[in-house]
Amino acid sequence: MSETVAITGILGGIGRALAKEFQSRGYHVVGMDLRDDCEESFDYFQLDVTNREECEKKFQLIQNNYPKLRYWINNAGIAHLSPFLDTSIESFDKVMEVNFSAAVFSTHYWLRHFKAYGGVVVNISSAAGFIPNGDMSSYVASKHALVGFTRAVQMELDYQQSLASTCLVTPGFVKTEIMQVGSKYGLPSQLSNFATPPEKCAREIVEGVLNGDKEIVPTISGKLMTNLYHYLPFGSKLSGLVYKASKKLR
Repeated sequence: MSETVAITGILGGIGRALAKEFQSRGYHVVGMDLRDDCEESFDYFQLDVTNREECEKKFQLIQNNYPKLRYWINNAGIAHLSPFLDTSIESFDKVMEVNFSAAVFSTHYWLRHFKAYGGVVVNISSAAGFIPNGDMSSYVASKHALVGFTRAVQMELDYQQSLASTCLVTPGFVKTEIMQVGSKYGLPSQLSNFATPPEKCAREIVEGVLNGDKEIVPTISGKLMTNLYHYLPFGSKLSGLVYKASKKLR
């Protein structure tokens, strides 16, 4: 039996592309998402990643039935786009719960399992985990939190010389529904050509994961944005200018 990869949010753009890329390389794929059923070539479980009791049961089932599970990918994510003062606290909390808290819970579960024989928890964050942008404060907060959390955990695992490890993934613009292209607060349609197809993004992610990389920045936009922000002396001001420019394009 081939090694197994488990992916949350598998029916989204990046999730589905990751599944196909891993399958093309001979891996067995197990997927989870909110939909009740799924007619795909991978094994599928309906799962609400924010329901910890349900997660505990499904994780145990997966652990028992897929002994060669080597990669767990926390890909499930949502975005609520609006100015902060127009965003309800309930909406803000929901984004944090799906994008961050659910990933923390599954990372805790699977690292404890992987430390016995080796395995990797892959957390899909975003370039927004480094770079702030207006009208998406809850998304930015959740992705910043996931970046800091994953790096802190990996620091501990390195010190412990653990067989388990994490991998932090921070893509830039990807052509998925989460970008809400052309909407009032989404990616301006004039910039849609800067977004990378999910298949290409997934290929970069899988290559990095299988190479043992601890951090992966897929997509040209991801590499460009993070390098400009971190290494140029005016990088922090640049993000504000980009925000203002995008507002004019909408």
